[in-house]
Amino acid sequence: MSGHDMPADVTYPKCGADLYGLLQWCGSVPWAIANTYNKRLVRSNAMTDVKAQEKFVTVNNLRLRYFDWGSKGMPPMVCLHGHTGQAHIWDEFAELMSSQYHVYALDQRGHGGSQWSSNGYDRDRFVEDLSDFLDTLSLGRVTLVGLSMGGWNSLLYTPSHPERVERIILVDIGPEPNEQSRQGRSNRLPTPMEFGNMEQAFAWARQTNPWVTDSRLRRDLADRMRQQDNGGWTWKADPVLYTTPLSDMEDPESIARYWRSLEAITCPILEVRGKESPTVSDETLERMARANPRFRHIDVEGAGHVVTVDKPQEFIAATSSFLGLMV
Repeated sequence: MSGHDMPADVTYPKCGADLYGLLQWCGSVPWAIANTYNKRLVRSNAMTDVKAQEKFVTVNNLRLRYFDWGSKGMPPMVCLHGHTGQAHIWDEFAELMSSQYHVYALDQRGHGGSQWSSNGYDRDRFVEDLSDFLDTLSLGRVTLVGLSMGGWNSLLYTPSHPERVERIILVDIGPEPNEQSRQGRSNRLPTPMEFGNMEQAFAWARQTNPWVTDSRLRRDLADRMRQQDNGGWTWKADPVLYTTPLSDMEDPESIARYWRSLEAITCPILEVRGKESPTVSDETLERMARANPRFRHIDVEGAGHVVTVDKPQEFIAATSSFLGLMV
């Protein structure tokens, strides 16, 4: 199923914490269970009765999917995934945050359950989508949480809308790459566009990420992939996203734009870096701190680039103080 043909809004029933504990403990949970868990179940939250709802909204003529962890009357928080990612990377974080925030986790254009774009994936298109999303849902002053590409989109949106953003959390992303991350990308395994079965997909994904647990990796793949008519499995994201390089990483003007945006932001900024990730160097962090006095950072040990998936509980702990929460 593509983003062009999605079901009506669905309320996800709560699931007891025992099942999630079992999934974590097993490590090799069957795919049928992982897939059912992702599609139909959301863990119960002892602090709130909030249920995540799968919803859709038309933004810039595209039908975008988002998960609404609705806590009416709570301040809004919008979570943005990274390149070729999807909104379920925020599940653990959004569940806990929903006790004190109204959390919206968006599948950005061409990703997850959202419609593929016919007018491309330039950075400004994503930023326009974010702006339109906030306006369409009539969200007030928001907290933006962005992983990787989602962090870039947050950086570019905020300077032009300072009255709309309360604070920003950037997850493992900076204004420019460093030599180690460039080398890492050049040595990275190419992404296959089709797998014969999900076990092949798991074996490939395990090679690319040694830090995530088996059960969490299976859950992530179950939501990122779809079965084809020939029985094989491919990614839900638009294939164009896998074949088009992120020009932001090398284009001098894009890099300069990110630095200018960082300098212009007037709200508090927290960078959460995966300690095992090469994406953001110590030197870049130091420069970011010099560029904006409201900037601070924290590392999550044992996490790679997708910190929220690799170490979800540690990510929650790392952000709670910045968000003024007791967890």
